[in-house]
Amino acid sequence: MSRNGKMLFKSSSAEEHKSLDITKCSNGKISMIFHGWMESCNTNWVIKLRERLTYHRGGCIICIDYGYWAEENYLRLRRNFDIITEVVHEEILSLIHKGLNPRQSFLFGFSYGAHIASTIGRRLAPTHKLKKIDICDMAGPGFDFLTDHNHKEAADNVQCYYSSIGKGSRFYNCHQNIRLGQCGYTQPATLTQLLYSSHGLCVQIYINAFDYPFYALQNPPHLCKSDNPARNLPKYFTIGYKESGYRHIQGDIFVPTGLRHPYNLSKKQLARFERFRA
Repeated sequence: MSRNGKMLFKSSSAEEHKSLDITKCSNGKISMIFHGWMESCNTNWVIKLRERLTYHRGGCIICIDYGYWAEENYLRLRRNFDIITEVVHEEILSLIHKGLNPRQSFLFGFSYGAHIASTIGRRLAPTHKLKKIDICDMAGPGFDFLTDHNHKEAADNVQCYYSSIGKGSRFYNCHQNIRLGQCGYTQPATLTQLLYSSHGLCVQIYINAFDYPFYALQNPPHLCKSDNPARNLPKYFTIGYKESGYRHIQGDIFVPTGLRHPYNLSKKQLARFERFRA
């Protein structure tokens, strides 16, 4: 656990978590990060996100590390989902009883971890309703058609980013469904670099959005199907972490992305995109 960038507590042991002094954060903001398959709290994007949250949000940051299980075969990891979620849920309830304030809490989950964050939020509600959850390309394989997809119940505002059709979910059921790149199916940047897939680019774009503007289209592109497009989006509306959220805007939000880091489009590029492809 870190506060304002300073590490206060770090452990992957459930027994050692009992010694965590949550009173150091009880009056401040809490952020929790849930990683994906084959990842841990030492994964590069987790470290970068912690840095950005420290700078832009402050308060305490807790990374929930289930890397031991995440190293397993994906199908086995999926079978352990209920066990992992129950253990983490009990740990968070314990922290709440020690002073953690759900109304000051923010959860972020990527891929497999996105489902953990959403499931925990729904289990805590309504008694301990969370304020805000941001989700990045929640895993589709092993979850789509098999689980409850009413993610809106997990917090006052649940913002979901979609970046891939192969590894990501095909269900758009959050307060804001932010569909990146080509309809939320693929990202152009996969053509210019080999490090990140469309799935992995989701967290990179989310982190970059702290410092670079990612502009939304005011209307869905003609080639992108949407049953629930966001209405009355302001011109040059930007997506990314927002402290106050934006519950006044709901539905599918389309955000074209670029070929190269930081993967955003300038206003001029956005106008060109709208003229020729939107």
